[in-house]
Amino acid sequence: MTGGEANRALQRFGVLPKPALQAQAVVLLAQSAQDVFQRCVELALSITRASSSLITLYRPEEDLLELVAAAGRHSEQALGRRLPRGQGLAWRVVDSGEPLLLERADSAPEAVYVSGRRHPAMYLGVPILDPDGALLGVLSADTSDSPERLGPDDAQAMLLLGQAAGVAYTRWRALDVAQRSARQFERLAQLSAELEGQTQPEPIVRCALRALLELSGFTAAGVVTVDRQGQARLSVLEGDADTQARVEDVLAEPHHPSGLIGLVLGSGRPQVVPDYQNWPGRRPDVTRVRSALGVPLRRAGQTVGVVFLLHMQRPAEIPRDLQTLLETVSARIEQALERSAHLEHLEQTREAALRALGRVLESRDGETFGHTDRVTRAALALGQALGLNETQLQQLRWGAYLHDLGKVGVGDHLLRKPGPLSPEERQAIERHVVLGDQMLRDETFVPREVREIVRSHHERWDGGGYPDGLCGEQIPLLARIFSVVDVYDALISERPYKRAWTPDAARAWLREAAGTQFDPQIVATFLRLLAESPGAQP
Repeated sequence: MTGGEANRALQRFGVLPKPALQAQAVVLLAQSAQDVFQRCVELALSITRASSSLITLYRPEEDLLELVAAAGRHSEQALGRRLPRGQGLAWRVVDSGEPLLLERADSAPEAVYVSGRRHPAMYLGVPILDPDGALLGVLSADTSDSPERLGPDDAQAMLLLGQAAGVAYTRWRALDVAQRSARQFERLAQLSAELEGQTQPEPIVRCALRALLELSGFTAAGVVTVDRQGQARLSVLEGDADTQARVEDVLAEPHHPSGLIGLVLGSGRPQVVPDYQNWPGRRPDVTRVRSALGVPLRRAGQTVGVVFLLHMQRPAEIPRDLQTLLETVSARIEQALERSAHLEHLEQTREAALRALGRVLESRDGETFGHTDRVTRAALALGQALGLNETQLQQLRWGAYLHDLGKVGVGDHLLRKPGPLSPEERQAIERHVVLGDQMLRDETFVPREVREIVRSHHERWDGGGYPDGLCGEQIPLLARIFSVVDVYDALISERPYKRAWTPDAARAWLREAAGTQFDPQIVATFLRLLAESPGAQP
Protein backbone atom coordinates (compact mmCIF):
# COMPACT_ATOMS: atom_id res chain seq x y z
CA MET A 1 0.00 0.00 0.00
CA THR A 2 1.37 3.46 -0.92
CA GLY A 3 1.22 6.44 1.41
CA GLY A 4 -1.66 7.82 -0.70
CA GLU A 5 -3.63 4.56 -0.42
CA ALA A 6 -3.19 4.68 3.36
CA ASN A 7 -4.67 8.18 3.43
CA ARG A 8 -7.71 7.07 1.40
CA ALA A 9 -8.25 4.20 3.83
CA LEU A 10 -8.27 6.70 6.71
CA GLN A 11 -10.84 8.85 4.89
CA ARG A 12 -13.27 5.91 4.78
CA PHE A 13 -13.32 6.06 8.59
CA GLY A 14 -13.89 9.86 8.59
CA VAL A 15 -10.32 10.73 9.53
CA LEU A 16 -8.81 13.79 7.81
CA PRO A 17 -5.70 12.81 5.79
CA LYS A 18 -2.50 13.83 7.53
CA PRO A 19 -0.69 15.54 4.63
CA ALA A 20 -2.90 18.63 4.69
CA LEU A 21 -2.60 18.98 8.46
CA GLN A 22 1.10 18.28 8.41
CA ALA A 23 1.62 20.76 5.61
CA GLN A 24 -0.07 23.40 7.76
CA ALA A 25 2.22 22.39 10.62
CA VAL A 26 5.23 23.17 8.43
CA VAL A 27 3.93 26.73 8.11
CA LEU A 28 2.84 27.19 11.72
CA LEU A 29 5.49 25.37 13.74
CA ALA A 30 8.76 26.02 11.91
CA GLN A 31 11.19 28.21 13.82
CA SER A 32 13.50 29.21 10.96
CA ALA A 33 13.96 28.86 7.23
CA GLN A 34 16.17 25.81 7.75
CA ASP A 35 13.62 24.33 10.15
CA VAL A 36 10.98 24.64 7.40
CA PHE A 37 13.02 22.43 5.10
CA GLN A 38 13.99 19.87 7.72
CA ARG A 39 10.38 19.44 8.86
CA CYS A 40 9.34 19.14 5.23
CA VAL A 41 11.73 16.29 4.31
CA GLU A 42 10.94 14.41 7.51
CA LEU A 43 7.19 14.67 6.82
CA ALA A 44 7.71 13.66 3.20
CA LEU A 45 9.62 10.59 4.36
CA SER A 46 6.87 9.71 6.84
CA ILE A 47 4.02 10.19 4.37
CA THR A 48 5.55 8.37 1.40
CA ARG A 49 7.55 5.79 3.39
CA ALA A 50 10.34 6.32 0.88
CA SER A 51 14.02 5.61 1.56
CA SER A 52 15.11 9.21 1.55
CA SER A 53 13.78 12.70 0.98
CA LEU A 54 15.74 15.75 -0.13
CA ILE A 55 15.26 19.46 -0.71
CA THR A 56 17.47 21.19 -3.25
CA LEU A 57 17.40 24.97 -3.57
CA TYR A 58 17.98 26.58 -6.93
CA ARG A 59 20.78 29.17 -6.93
CA PRO A 60 20.06 31.24 -10.06
CA GLU A 61 23.17 33.42 -9.68
CA GLU A 62 25.31 30.28 -10.06
CA ASP A 63 22.79 28.16 -12.00
CA LEU A 64 23.16 25.19 -9.68
CA LEU A 65 21.18 23.21 -7.11
CA GLU A 66 22.29 23.00 -3.48
CA LEU A 67 21.12 20.21 -1.17
CA VAL A 68 19.95 22.02 1.97
CA ALA A 69 17.85 19.41 3.82
CA ALA A 70 17.77 15.61 3.89
CA ALA A 71 16.10 12.77 5.78
CA GLY A 72 16.43 9.02 5.52
CA ARG A 73 19.28 6.93 4.12
CA HIS A 74 22.60 8.66 3.42
CA SER A 75 21.12 12.01 4.51
CA GLU A 76 24.36 13.18 6.12
CA GLN A 77 26.28 12.48 2.92
CA ALA A 78 23.76 14.47 0.90
CA LEU A 79 23.76 17.75 2.83
CA GLY A 80 25.72 20.57 1.27
CA ARG A 81 26.24 18.95 -2.12
CA ARG A 82 26.05 21.33 -5.08
CA LEU A 83 24.77 20.00 -8.38
CA PRO A 84 25.55 21.87 -11.60
CA ARG A 85 23.06 21.79 -14.45
CA GLY A 86 22.74 18.29 -15.89
CA GLN A 87 23.48 16.47 -12.63
CA GLY A 88 20.44 15.18 -10.75
CA LEU A 89 16.83 14.47 -11.67
CA ALA A 90 15.72 17.62 -9.85
CA TRP A 91 16.86 19.62 -12.89
CA ARG A 92 13.93 18.16 -14.86
CA VAL A 93 11.55 19.58 -12.24
CA VAL A 94 13.35 22.93 -12.29
CA ASP A 95 13.13 23.18 -16.06
CA SER A 96 9.51 22.02 -16.38
CA GLY A 97 8.04 23.44 -13.17
CA GLU A 98 5.97 20.23 -12.95
CA PRO A 99 6.07 17.13 -10.70
CA LEU A 100 8.18 14.24 -11.97
CA LEU A 101 7.44 10.57 -11.15
CA LEU A 102 9.86 7.98 -12.55
CA GLU A 103 9.43 4.21 -12.25
CA ARG A 104 13.11 3.53 -12.95
CA ALA A 105 15.30 6.43 -11.89
CA ASP A 106 18.41 4.38 -12.59
CA SER A 107 17.62 4.50 -16.31
CA ALA A 108 18.05 8.30 -16.36
CA PRO A 109 21.70 9.18 -17.13
CA GLU A 110 21.58 12.38 -15.05
CA ALA A 111 20.43 10.56 -11.89
CA VAL A 112 22.82 11.07 -8.95
CA TYR A 113 23.01 8.44 -6.20
CA VAL A 114 24.29 9.80 -2.91
CA SER A 115 25.45 6.31 -1.92
CA GLY A 116 27.45 6.13 -5.15
CA ARG A 117 25.72 2.85 -6.14
CA ARG A 118 23.27 2.95 -9.07
CA HIS A 119 20.34 0.52 -8.70
CA PRO A 120 16.59 0.37 -9.47
CA ALA A 121 14.51 2.94 -7.59
CA MET A 122 11.47 5.14 -8.02
CA TYR A 123 11.86 8.93 -7.95
CA LEU A 124 9.29 11.60 -7.16
CA GLY A 125 10.13 15.29 -7.36
CA VAL A 126 7.81 18.29 -6.98
CA PRO A 127 8.55 22.01 -7.34
CA ILE A 128 8.73 24.30 -4.32
CA LEU A 129 7.20 27.62 -5.33
CA ASP A 130 6.94 30.95 -3.56
CA PRO A 131 3.50 32.62 -3.20
CA ASP A 132 4.03 34.38 -6.55
CA GLY A 133 4.73 31.12 -8.34
CA ALA A 134 8.49 31.57 -8.71
CA LEU A 135 10.50 28.37 -8.36
CA LEU A 136 12.58 28.10 -5.19
CA GLY A 137 13.71 24.49 -5.38
CA VAL A 138 12.65 20.85 -5.49
CA LEU A 139 11.28 18.47 -2.85
CA SER A 140 12.02 14.86 -3.76
CA ALA A 141 11.70 11.32 -2.47
CA ASP A 142 13.14 8.04 -3.73
CA THR A 143 12.82 4.34 -2.94
CA SER A 144 16.46 3.38 -3.22
CA ASP A 145 17.05 0.22 -1.11
CA SER A 146 13.29 -0.04 -0.42
CA PRO A 147 10.39 -2.07 -1.87
CA GLU A 148 8.01 0.88 -1.29
CA ARG A 149 6.23 2.26 -4.34
CA LEU A 150 5.37 5.90 -5.04
CA GLY A 151 2.15 6.92 -6.76
CA PRO A 152 -0.03 9.90 -7.75
CA ASP A 153 -1.39 10.28 -4.22
CA ASP A 154 2.15 10.58 -2.93
CA ALA A 155 2.74 13.24 -5.55
CA GLN A 156 -0.35 15.12 -4.34
CA ALA A 157 0.84 14.92 -0.72
CA MET A 158 4.31 16.07 -1.74
CA LEU A 159 2.82 18.98 -3.70
CA LEU A 160 0.97 20.08 -0.57
CA LEU A 161 4.20 19.90 1.41
CA GLY A 162 6.12 21.74 -1.29
CA GLN A 163 3.49 24.47 -1.40
CA ALA A 164 3.55 24.84 2.39
CA ALA A 165 7.35 24.86 2.41
CA GLY A 166 7.42 27.58 -0.25
CA VAL A 167 5.05 29.79 1.75
CA ALA A 168 6.85 29.20 5.04
CA TYR A 169 10.32 29.63 3.56
CA THR A 170 9.31 32.88 1.86
CA ARG A 171 7.87 34.16 5.13
CA TRP A 172 11.00 33.29 7.09
CA ARG A 173 13.26 34.67 4.40
CA ALA A 174 11.34 37.96 4.45
CA LEU A 175 11.64 38.02 8.23
CA ASP A 176 15.38 37.30 7.99
CA VAL A 177 15.80 40.13 5.50
CA ALA A 178 13.86 42.52 7.75
CA GLN A 179 15.87 41.53 10.82
CA ARG A 180 19.13 41.73 8.90
CA SER A 181 18.17 45.15 7.57
CA ALA A 182 17.37 46.31 11.10
CA ARG A 183 20.74 45.01 12.36
CA GLN A 184 22.50 46.64 9.45
CA PHE A 185 20.77 49.96 10.05
CA GLU A 186 21.66 49.87 13.74
CA ARG A 187 25.27 48.83 13.07
CA LEU A 188 25.69 51.43 10.32
CA ALA A 189 24.44 54.13 12.68
CA GLN A 190 26.96 52.92 15.25
CA LEU A 191 29.67 52.85 12.57
CA SER A 192 28.93 56.44 11.58
CA ALA A 193 29.36 57.51 15.20
CA GLU A 194 32.61 55.53 15.49
CA LEU A 195 34.01 57.06 12.30
CA GLU A 196 33.23 60.55 13.56
CA GLY A 197 35.70 59.94 16.36
CA GLN A 198 38.49 58.83 14.02
CA THR A 199 40.83 61.20 12.18
CA GLN A 200 43.55 58.88 10.84
CA PRO A 201 42.94 56.89 7.62
CA GLU A 202 43.92 53.40 8.81
CA PRO A 203 41.75 53.35 11.96
CA ILE A 204 38.87 54.65 9.84
CA VAL A 205 39.20 51.79 7.36
CA ARG A 206 39.73 49.10 10.02
CA CYS A 207 36.67 50.27 11.94
CA ALA A 208 34.54 49.99 8.79
CA LEU A 209 35.94 46.59 7.78
CA ARG A 210 35.22 45.10 11.21
CA ALA A 211 31.63 46.28 10.88
CA LEU A 212 31.42 44.61 7.46
CA LEU A 213 32.61 41.28 8.86
CA GLU A 214 30.08 41.47 11.69
CA LEU A 215 27.19 42.09 9.32
CA SER A 216 28.14 39.84 6.41
CA GLY A 217 29.39 36.66 8.05
CA PHE A 218 32.25 36.59 5.52
CA THR A 219 35.79 35.52 6.39
CA ALA A 220 37.85 38.55 5.38
CA ALA A 221 37.36 42.19 4.44
CA GLY A 222 39.97 44.50 3.00
CA VAL A 223 40.91 47.50 0.93
CA VAL A 224 43.23 47.51 -2.06
CA THR A 225 44.49 50.88 -3.29
CA VAL A 226 46.10 51.89 -6.58
CA ASP A 227 49.11 54.17 -6.90
CA ARG A 228 49.79 56.69 -9.66
CA GLN A 229 51.58 54.05 -11.71
CA GLY A 230 48.46 51.87 -11.68
CA GLN A 231 49.93 49.30 -9.30
CA ALA A 232 47.52 47.76 -6.80
CA ARG A 233 48.49 46.96 -3.23
CA LEU A 234 46.70 45.65 -0.16
CA SER A 235 46.31 48.57 2.24
CA VAL A 236 44.23 47.17 5.11
CA LEU A 237 42.91 43.67 5.85
CA GLU A 238 40.67 42.35 8.63
CA GLY A 239 40.00 38.68 9.36
CA ASP A 240 41.47 35.73 11.26
CA ALA A 241 45.24 35.27 11.26
CA ASP A 242 45.27 32.34 8.82
CA THR A 243 43.09 34.15 6.30
CA GLN A 244 45.14 37.33 6.59
CA ALA A 245 48.35 35.41 5.92
CA ARG A 246 46.91 33.76 2.79
CA VAL A 247 45.48 36.98 1.38
CA GLU A 248 48.64 38.96 2.14
CA ASP A 249 50.72 36.37 0.27
CA VAL A 250 48.78 37.25 -2.89
CA LEU A 251 47.99 40.95 -2.54
CA ALA A 252 50.58 42.55 -0.25
CA GLU A 253 53.20 43.34 -2.90
CA PRO A 254 52.50 45.92 -5.64
CA HIS A 255 50.99 44.19 -8.67
CA HIS A 256 49.04 44.84 -11.83
CA PRO A 257 45.32 44.62 -10.92
CA SER A 258 43.65 41.42 -12.11
CA GLY A 259 40.83 39.11 -11.11
CA LEU A 260 38.04 40.69 -9.08
CA ILE A 261 40.18 43.72 -8.15
CA GLY A 262 41.07 44.41 -11.76
CA LEU A 263 37.45 44.06 -12.87
CA VAL A 264 36.15 46.53 -10.26
CA LEU A 265 38.92 49.04 -11.02
CA GLY A 266 38.45 48.68 -14.77
CA SER A 267 34.66 48.97 -14.76
CA GLY A 268 34.22 51.31 -11.80
CA ARG A 269 31.22 49.17 -10.81
CA PRO A 270 30.50 46.62 -8.05
CA GLN A 271 31.24 42.99 -8.91
CA VAL A 272 29.78 39.88 -7.27
CA VAL A 273 31.34 36.41 -7.66
CA PRO A 274 29.39 33.74 -5.71
CA ASP A 275 31.58 30.83 -6.91
CA TYR A 276 35.08 32.22 -7.36
CA GLN A 277 36.82 28.95 -8.20
CA ASN A 278 34.52 28.38 -11.19
CA TRP A 279 34.58 32.03 -12.29
CA PRO A 280 36.31 32.56 -15.66
CA GLY A 281 38.06 35.71 -14.42
CA ARG A 282 39.63 34.19 -11.31
CA ARG A 283 43.35 34.51 -10.59
CA PRO A 284 45.11 31.12 -10.80
CA ASP A 285 47.12 31.86 -7.64
CA VAL A 286 43.96 32.50 -5.59
CA THR A 287 42.98 28.97 -4.58
CA ARG A 288 41.26 29.34 -1.21
CA VAL A 289 38.66 32.01 -1.97
CA ARG A 290 35.17 30.58 -2.50
CA SER A 291 33.04 33.73 -2.83
CA ALA A 292 34.00 37.36 -3.32
CA LEU A 293 32.50 40.75 -3.95
CA GLY A 294 34.06 44.16 -4.35
CA VAL A 295 32.96 47.75 -4.83
CA PRO A 296 34.96 50.79 -5.94
CA LEU A 297 36.48 53.15 -3.39
CA ARG A 298 36.44 56.70 -4.70
CA ARG A 299 38.07 59.97 -3.73
CA ALA A 300 37.17 63.26 -5.39
CA GLY A 301 35.15 61.32 -7.96
CA GLN A 302 38.06 59.08 -8.99
CA THR A 303 38.31 55.34 -8.31
CA VAL A 304 41.35 54.91 -6.08
CA GLY A 305 40.81 51.40 -4.76
CA VAL A 306 38.48 48.51 -4.00
CA VAL A 307 36.67 47.49 -0.82
CA PHE A 308 36.19 43.71 -0.89
CA LEU A 309 34.69 40.80 1.04
CA LEU A 310 35.95 37.21 0.82
CA HIS A 311 34.46 33.91 1.97
CA MET A 312 37.04 31.15 2.35
CA GLN A 313 35.02 28.14 3.61
CA ARG A 314 32.40 27.63 0.89
CA PRO A 315 30.66 29.40 -1.97
CA ALA A 316 28.22 31.74 -0.24
CA GLU A 317 24.82 33.00 -1.20
CA ILE A 318 25.25 36.72 -1.82
CA PRO A 319 21.93 38.54 -1.44
CA ARG A 320 21.43 41.89 -3.12
CA ASP A 321 21.31 43.64 0.23
CA LEU A 322 24.88 42.48 0.98
CA GLN A 323 26.13 44.28 -2.11
CA THR A 324 24.13 47.33 -1.00
CA LEU A 325 25.71 47.05 2.46
CA LEU A 326 29.20 46.92 0.96
CA GLU A 327 28.46 49.98 -1.18
CA THR A 328 27.09 51.82 1.86
CA VAL A 329 30.15 51.04 3.98
CA SER A 330 32.43 52.02 1.11
CA ALA A 331 30.61 55.36 0.93
CA ARG A 332 31.08 55.78 4.70
CA ILE A 333 34.80 55.10 4.27
CA GLU A 334 34.98 57.63 1.42
CA GLN A 335 33.27 60.30 3.52
CA ALA A 336 35.47 59.62 6.54
CA LEU A 337 38.64 59.66 4.44
CA GLU A 338 37.58 62.92 2.80
CA ARG A 339 37.05 64.40 6.25
CA SER A 340 40.39 63.01 7.38
CA ALA A 341 42.14 64.51 4.35
CA HIS A 342 40.46 67.85 5.01
CA LEU A 343 41.54 67.77 8.66
CA GLU A 344 45.05 66.80 7.63
CA HIS A 345 45.14 69.73 5.20
CA LEU A 346 43.97 72.06 7.97
CA GLU A 347 46.59 70.60 10.28
CA GLN A 348 49.32 71.12 7.69
CA THR A 349 48.13 74.68 7.09
CA ARG A 350 48.14 75.41 10.81
CA GLU A 351 51.54 73.77 11.21
CA ALA A 352 52.95 75.90 8.39
CA ALA A 353 51.46 79.04 9.94
CA LEU A 354 52.96 78.27 13.36
CA ARG A 355 56.37 77.56 11.83
CA ALA A 356 56.20 80.79 9.84
CA LEU A 357 55.32 82.68 13.01
CA GLY A 358 58.32 81.17 14.78
CA ARG A 359 60.63 82.28 11.97
CA VAL A 360 59.19 85.80 12.07
CA LEU A 361 59.85 85.93 15.82
CA GLU A 362 63.45 84.78 15.40
CA SER A 363 64.09 87.57 12.86
CA ARG A 364 62.90 90.18 15.38
CA ASP A 365 65.12 88.82 18.09
CA GLY A 366 68.30 89.04 16.03
CA GLU A 367 68.69 85.26 16.23
CA THR A 368 70.69 83.42 13.60
CA PHE A 369 68.48 82.51 10.64
CA GLY A 370 67.10 78.98 11.02
CA HIS A 371 67.04 78.93 14.83
CA THR A 372 63.38 77.82 14.90
CA ASP A 373 63.93 74.95 12.47
CA ARG A 374 67.13 73.83 14.22
CA VAL A 375 65.68 73.75 17.72
CA THR A 376 62.54 72.03 16.41
CA ARG A 377 64.57 69.23 14.79
CA ALA A 378 66.81 68.87 17.83
CA ALA A 379 63.90 68.87 20.28
CA LEU A 380 62.06 66.17 18.30
CA ALA A 381 65.17 63.99 18.10
CA LEU A 382 65.70 64.38 21.85
CA GLY A 383 62.01 63.73 22.54
CA GLN A 384 62.08 60.51 20.51
CA ALA A 385 65.22 59.36 22.33
CA LEU A 386 63.41 59.97 25.62
CA GLY A 387 60.41 57.88 24.51
CA LEU A 388 57.78 60.57 23.90
CA ASN A 389 54.62 59.49 22.08
CA GLU A 390 53.27 61.09 18.90
CA THR A 391 51.00 63.49 20.77
CA GLN A 392 53.84 64.70 22.99
CA LEU A 393 56.11 65.12 19.97
CA GLN A 394 53.53 67.29 18.24
CA GLN A 395 53.18 69.40 21.39
CA LEU A 396 56.96 69.72 21.57
CA ARG A 397 57.09 70.82 17.94
CA TRP A 398 54.42 73.47 18.46
CA GLY A 399 56.17 74.67 21.60
CA ALA A 400 59.38 75.07 19.61
CA TYR A 401 57.54 77.20 17.06
CA LEU A 402 55.89 79.41 19.70
CA HIS A 403 58.39 79.49 22.56
CA ASP A 404 59.27 83.17 22.10
CA LEU A 405 55.80 84.37 21.08
CA GLY A 406 55.71 86.81 24.00
CA LYS A 407 58.64 88.76 22.54
CA VAL A 408 56.18 90.53 20.23
CA GLY A 409 55.46 92.64 23.31
CA VAL A 410 59.12 93.49 23.88
CA GLY A 411 60.70 96.45 22.09
CA ASP A 412 63.36 95.92 19.42
CA HIS A 413 65.74 98.20 21.32
CA LEU A 414 65.85 95.62 24.11
CA LEU A 415 65.90 92.49 21.94
CA ARG A 416 68.78 93.80 19.81
CA LYS A 417 70.75 95.62 22.51
CA PRO A 418 74.41 94.67 22.07
CA GLY A 419 75.52 95.48 25.60
CA PRO A 420 74.49 94.30 29.06
CA LEU A 421 70.90 94.80 30.22
CA SER A 422 69.88 96.81 33.27
CA PRO A 423 67.79 95.02 35.93
CA GLU A 424 64.67 96.79 34.63
CA GLU A 425 65.46 95.83 31.03
CA ARG A 426 66.09 92.20 32.01
CA GLN A 427 62.80 92.13 33.90
CA ALA A 428 61.00 93.46 30.81
CA ILE A 429 62.51 90.76 28.61
CA GLU A 430 61.78 88.01 31.14
CA ARG A 431 58.11 88.97 31.02
CA HIS A 432 57.91 87.56 27.48
CA VAL A 433 57.23 84.04 28.79
CA VAL A 434 54.21 85.18 30.81
CA LEU A 435 52.97 87.33 27.95
CA GLY A 436 53.28 84.41 25.52
CA ASP A 437 51.33 82.13 27.86
CA GLN A 438 48.59 84.75 28.21
CA MET A 439 48.37 85.24 24.44
CA LEU A 440 47.80 81.51 23.91
CA ARG A 441 45.43 80.94 26.83
CA ASP A 442 42.30 81.78 24.84
CA GLU A 443 43.37 79.77 21.76
CA THR A 444 41.44 76.54 22.34
CA PHE A 445 43.36 74.63 19.65
CA VAL A 446 46.65 75.11 21.56
CA PRO A 447 47.17 72.32 24.13
CA ARG A 448 48.11 73.15 27.71
CA GLU A 449 51.45 71.37 27.24
CA VAL A 450 52.42 73.82 24.48
CA ARG A 451 51.68 76.76 26.76
CA GLU A 452 53.82 75.12 29.45
CA ILE A 453 56.80 75.13 27.07
CA VAL A 454 56.20 78.80 26.29
CA ARG A 455 55.93 79.73 29.97
CA SER A 456 58.51 77.44 31.59
CA HIS A 457 61.41 77.01 29.15
CA HIS A 458 63.51 79.48 31.20
CA GLU A 459 62.95 77.69 34.53
CA ARG A 460 66.03 76.09 36.15
CA TRP A 461 66.45 72.64 37.68
CA ASP A 462 67.72 74.26 40.91
CA GLY A 463 64.74 76.65 41.14
CA GLY A 464 66.62 79.78 40.12
CA GLY A 465 64.79 80.38 36.84
CA TYR A 466 61.73 82.40 35.86
CA PRO A 467 58.83 83.21 35.89
CA ASP A 468 57.58 80.85 38.65
CA GLY A 469 60.77 79.61 40.32
CA LEU A 470 59.90 75.97 39.65
CA CYS A 471 62.54 73.34 40.39
CA GLY A 472 63.26 69.73 39.47
CA GLU A 473 60.31 67.76 38.17
CA GLN A 474 57.95 70.62 39.01
CA ILE A 475 59.08 71.97 35.65
CA PRO A 476 56.94 70.38 32.91
CA LEU A 477 58.82 67.64 31.03
CA LEU A 478 58.48 69.19 27.58
CA ALA A 479 59.77 72.53 28.86
CA ARG A 480 62.79 70.76 30.41
CA ILE A 481 63.52 69.07 27.08
CA PHE A 482 63.16 72.20 25.03
CA SER A 483 65.26 74.39 27.33
CA VAL A 484 68.32 72.18 26.74
CA VAL A 485 68.21 72.39 22.92
CA ASP A 486 67.23 76.08 22.97
CA VAL A 487 70.21 77.08 25.11
CA TYR A 488 72.60 74.84 23.16
CA ASP A 489 71.59 76.43 19.84
CA ALA A 490 71.88 79.91 21.39
CA LEU A 491 75.41 79.11 22.60
CA ILE A 492 76.71 77.93 19.22
CA SER A 493 75.00 80.79 17.33
CA GLU A 494 76.15 84.39 16.98
CA ARG A 495 73.93 87.00 18.62
CA PRO A 496 74.10 90.83 18.77
CA TYR A 497 75.51 90.57 22.27
CA LYS A 498 77.98 87.63 21.82
CA ARG A 499 80.09 85.55 19.48
CA ALA A 500 79.22 81.93 18.66
CA TRP A 501 80.73 79.26 20.89
CA THR A 502 82.36 76.15 19.49
CA PRO A 503 80.25 72.96 19.80
CA ASP A 504 82.85 71.47 22.17
CA ALA A 505 82.68 74.51 24.47
CA ALA A 506 78.87 74.44 24.42
CA ARG A 507 78.82 70.72 25.29
CA ALA A 508 81.26 71.23 28.14
CA TRP A 509 79.07 74.02 29.51
CA LEU A 510 75.96 71.77 29.31
CA ARG A 511 77.78 69.10 31.35
CA GLU A 512 78.56 71.68 34.04
CA ALA A 513 74.96 72.98 34.02
CA ALA A 514 73.43 69.49 34.38
CA GLY A 515 71.80 69.27 37.80
CA THR A 516 71.76 73.03 38.32
CA GLN A 517 70.17 74.64 35.27
CA PHE A 518 69.02 71.52 33.44
CA ASP A 519 67.56 68.07 34.11
CA PRO A 520 70.72 65.89 34.24
CA GLN A 521 69.07 62.89 32.56
CA ILE A 522 67.93 65.02 29.63
CA VAL A 523 71.39 66.60 29.28
CA ALA A 524 73.02 63.14 29.27
CA THR A 525 70.68 61.93 26.53
CA PHE A 526 71.22 65.08 24.47
CA LEU A 527 75.01 64.82 24.74
CA ARG A 528 74.82 61.18 23.65
CA LEU A 529 72.81 62.20 20.58
CA LEU A 530 75.37 64.91 19.76
CA ALA A 531 78.18 62.37 20.09
CA GLU A 532 76.38 60.05 17.68
CA SER A 533 76.10 62.83 15.08
CA PRO A 534 79.43 64.72 15.28
CA GLY A 535 79.52 68.00 13.41
CA ALA A 536 75.73 68.29 13.33
CA GLN A 537 72.82 68.64 15.68
CA PRO A 538 70.53 65.63 16.17
